[in-house]
Amino acid sequence: MRVTNKWWFLIVVIPVIALCVQAGLWQLDRANQKKILISTLDVSGRILTRASDLIIERSDMKAHRVTFPVRRTDEPLLFLDNRVSDRVVGYDVVGSVKTIEGSMKLWINFGWVPGLSSRAELPSIDLPMDFVLRGQWVPLTDGYQMGEPGKESIGAHVRVQSLKGLLEQNAVEGFFLAEGVLARDATGPMPRSGPEMHYGYALQWFLMAVVLSGLTGWMVRRGFEA
Repeated sequence: MRVTNKWWFLIVVIPVIALCVQAGLWQLDRANQKKILISTLDVSGRILTRASDLIIERSDMKAHRVTFPVRRTDEPLLFLDNRVSDRVVGYDVVGSVKTIEGSMKLWINFGWVPGLSSRAELPSIDLPMDFVLRGQWVPLTDGYQMGEPGKESIGAHVRVQSLKGLLEQNAVEGFFLAEGVLARDATGPMPRSGPEMHYGYALQWFLMAVVLSGLTGWMVRRGFEA
């Protein structure tokens, strides 16, 4: 009976060790993804003052600061749901503009607004028709495209859960984080935590695998001695 129990222990613990190692490797992969994202969002020193510069400068998929005049289109605004700022749930307000120079279509994150107590309405905002876009161009990261859009038309605008497939209508790739258009700017895709957190989790999983492996080896040795 003692031998049978030890075999059951091995049957259970070996897959657990494999899962711990797999979880540790996944955390290392997440840390690497965070490093790549942070590197991508590291803004270059140059400020683009002409829309045509975007065609050349964005080819490296790095973030860039921009300042040039634009005009809003008549397309409805997208209220991206469940965006948190200072522990308050609200919306990122996303819409399209065209550059005065060349009429290039751009997608803009105008900023963040708090949600209302009723889900039947969207917050009322006042956006200028013509303004100078000052802000940062960023690639459209996975954080904005997780899940389906789940579009809900409410009044003149649309509430969405994701931007997946919504910003690909003959516009410049990626989108812009505008500054000073709404009362609060959007925080953008910068991760809330760095890769260090994932390194710590990976270490915990690997240590757990080592401890379980040591315990397994001890149990096996006792079984042979018996």
